[in-house]
Amino acid sequence: MSTTLTKAEPDPFMAATVRHPNGHRHVLLEGLSASATVPELRARAMAALHLPNDVDWTIREDRTGRLARDEQTLSDLVDEQSPRAELTMQPDATLG
Repeated sequence: MSTTLTKAEPDPFMAATVRHPNGHRHVLLEGLSASATVPELRARAMAALHLPNDVDWTIREDRTGRLARDEQTLSDLVDEQSPRAELTMQPDATLG
């Protein structure tokens, strides 16, 4: 009797360029897991851009102009032609 173990596919690493809300600064976040969630990306970007913690931040996907949803992953935000996501941080202006 033979048992075949299948190796899980490794989670690919990706990168994201995240722009400061004023557009004058940006950071390149490398070595990110493709399964990294938007809250994880937001936390890394806030730290790298030295954004204040007392502001609710959202991430806008530059390719579409849409706000990223918390349940999305980095792989959802990456274009097939580009190896990295292009994102911009912005204050959350959700009304309600």
